[in-house]
Formats: sequence, C-alpha cells, structure tokens
Amino acid sequence: MLTLATKFKPDRPAFETALAAGFQAVEFWLDAELLTHADAIADLASNYPFRYALHFPNGGSISDDALKSAVTLYHRLNCTAMVIHQPMFDRYNTALLKLDQKLDLAIENHILELDRFEQWAERSPGLTLDVEHLWKFTLHNVPFATLMDHVERFLAKHASKLQHVHLPGYQAGGEEHQPVHFNEELATEVMTRLTDHGFTKLVVSELDSSFQSLEYLKKDVEMFDRWKTSPKTTPV
Repeated sequence: MLTLATKFKPDRPAFETALAAGFQAVEFWLDAELLTHADAIADLASNYPFRYALHFPNGGSISDDALKSAVTLYHRLNCTAMVIHQPMFDRYNTALLKLDQKLDLAIENHILELDRFEQWAERSPGLTLDVEHLWKFTLHNVPFATLMDHVERFLAKHASKLQHVHLPGYQAGGEEHQPVHFNEELATEVMTRLTDHGFTKLVVSELDSSFQSLEYLKKDVEMFDRWKTSPKTTPV
C-alpha cells in the first residue's frame, strides 16, 4: 500500500514533529549546503522509523562531491525515489546515473501546458506527479471531475513510470502547498486511483512552512487513516 509522507528540511525538530503526528514517511528538502552534511543527516534519520525519499536541490551549482553525497544518502536511507526538477535533471542526470545507473530519478511536472505535460510524461524515464501543479498550472483550475478524468488517463498510460506523488490540499483558485486534509475529497479520490493502479510508494502532503505544525500534521494523518479503513471504490 502507498504511504502518506510529509516533507521538510532534515533537522531534529522536524523529525520529532513528524513522529509525534504519526507519519510513517518523509521527503527531504535538500540544497547544496545540506548535502555537505549528508552523513550526519543519514545518521539522524536512521534513528526514526520512516520510509524516505529525497528531493534533489532545485537550483544552483552542485559539486561532484555533493552529487556523490546525494547518491550515498539515497542508498543509506533506502529511498523510494529521488525527486528532481526538469532543469536539474537535464544538467545532472548523466553524472548521477554514472554514479548509480539504477537510481529512481523521478522528474516532477511543474508549469506545463497540456501538450508539454503529455511530452513530460512520455519522455521522462521516471515521474513525480504533482497533482497541485497539474490542476493549477496545466489544467487552469478546471472542475474537479475534469481533473480526475485527467488523473485517471495519466495513470492508465504512465503508472508503470510513476515513482512519487505530491498531493497538497489544493482547491481550485486557492493557495498552494496547503495540508492534504484541506481537500479530503481530492486526497481520497487520488489515493484510491493510485491504489487501483498498483502504486505503493510515497504520497506527500507538501506543505508550506507556515502549515508545518503538529496540529496540521496530525490532521493529515487522521485523514489518511480514515481513507485506509474506508471502502476503496473508484467512481465510474
């Protein structure tokens, strides 16, 4: 079964909050400076019972040593995927795959019109589906049912390449990076479809730092627990 994850910069208070909230998985936000402390991050993370994924730095120059650290951290924590933005994939994928050709590099969709979204899905070797980006930037806040039609078509064609999912609690025209429980209908519909298509990795409630409180994280976990114990039927 898929696992609900939270996302944070890897420091001890964030680990403790995620643990207290009941999360079982974490995606790390990383930058070049943090990768110089990869061994310390791995040592800290090994004290917690989480599944892990990494988010490769979003920009800047990444040294050869930092690339090696990213791969080492990926392996030390037995990560499910390494999420990466397209420009950074284009710049660093050859070097990363030279270090380990079996890395699960999962390219994230961002500001793409529909034709370019389809090209991203077709051409990328591994995928991170950001549902908020799809709804806001690609489909321009279409009705919910239309969004779900697109999600279903995407999964029917590309589920085998899907490595990771970002699922904030977005509502059409609303704020980005809200807790996933802010839109429980979206969360349950997407997670049910993912399950139908055999997805077993991480679904991330990708929160703005202003929402990363114990209260909000607990409510995310409570919502996920409701979904886990509910009948799983995908609407026709």
